[in-house]
Formats: sequence, C-alpha cells, structure tokens
Amino acid sequence: MELSRQQIKTIVYYEFRNKLSATECHQKMCESLGINTVSYDTIKVWFQKFKARNFDIEDEPRSGRPIEVDCEQLKQIIDQDRNVSTRTIALELDVCQTAIVNALKRINLTFKFNRWVPHELTAEDKRKRKAICLALLRDQRKEKILARIVTCDGKWVYYNNTSRKGGWSAPGESVGSVARRALIIKKVLLCIWWDSRGIIYKEYLKS
Repeated sequence: MELSRQQIKTIVYYEFRNKLSATECHQKMCESLGINTVSYDTIKVWFQKFKARNFDIEDEPRSGRPIEVDCEQLKQIIDQDRNVSTRTIALELDVCQTAIVNALKRINLTFKFNRWVPHELTAEDKRKRKAICLALLRDQRKEKILARIVTCDGKWVYYNNTSRKGGWSAPGESVGSVARRALIIKKVLLCIWWDSRGIIYKEYLKS
C-alpha cells in the first residue's frame, strides 16, 4: 500500500522527535520502510520547519502553475507540429512538464522517431525488388543457395552523425520519414563482405 504525503510527513516528524538527522531519516525510510518517493531535499526542508517549531503536518497552500491540462487543446498543438517537445508545450500552456507527459499518456500518444529511408522508390523499383526476393526464396527452397553466397556492399560512414526527429502519433498511425544526408558531407567508405554466417572481411577505403 502506498503512503500518502501526509503519512510520510508524519513518519518524518516521528523520526525528528527521536533525534535523527535528516540524512539518517531519509536512509532509514529508504532501507527499512522501502519508501523512496520523497527526496532527501524535501525531508531536509521538513526538518528545518520542525526545528523552527512549525509542526503542522498538512502542506501549506501555495500558488503555482495549474496541473490540469486541456486534452483537446493539447491535441491541437500536436496536430500543428508533430515534432513539438513536451517542454515547449508546457511553456505554451503554462503548466509543468510532468503534467504534459501524463496528459499525453491519457490520450494515448507516444513519441516515435522518423524512419530513415535511402531515397524514394518508384513503382518499377519496388516491382524489381519484389521479383528478385521471390526468386531468391524459390532457389533457397530448392537448393539452399544462401549458404554458398558471399555478398559485398559499401557503406558511407559520416564523421558527424545527425539525429532523427520524432513526433507524437497514436497507436497504428504511421511515422514520418526523412531522407538520408547528401554524399557531399565528409565521410569515409566502409566496404564489407559477409555470408549467411556473418561478416567475413571489412575495410575502410583510403581517400
């Protein structure tokens, strides 16, 4: 059973009366009681209030940013910009970032990175690739040819890697795509040979 904040504060007050320090109290609550929902800094603040003879267990009312989030307004913001961050949304709606994260979970949105694609394929490109794959599958079923095939390919390895962008999407909704970087960016070419059992040989081409 989870303890409420008021119950935890009562335990802290009890330990304060037993002449424990804030550090000892936090360590005891984490190890003996298995309570780690309250940070050491919070316990330290409570100890300071108790030392100032403020023994009120109830939290004092305080002003702050509202924690309720309008889910419809949140959806509108994300529809306008799928790449918007939770921090930006929190600043726009004047709420804490945690409230935005919780609201996104309630409306069943998750953050997914865009898929890397080498380039856009034409309908003819797709047809040829499908035909080749089907032919290889037929030969594999007849003669087990994959164990006899050695393949070579080259891969440009960039000196500076750029990160993909992501966006919020509902379950079943496809993610966006982003084209790979241009070949004019500084890079080195990796050549690699492999068979069905793994890598056989690799080397970096000299400039």
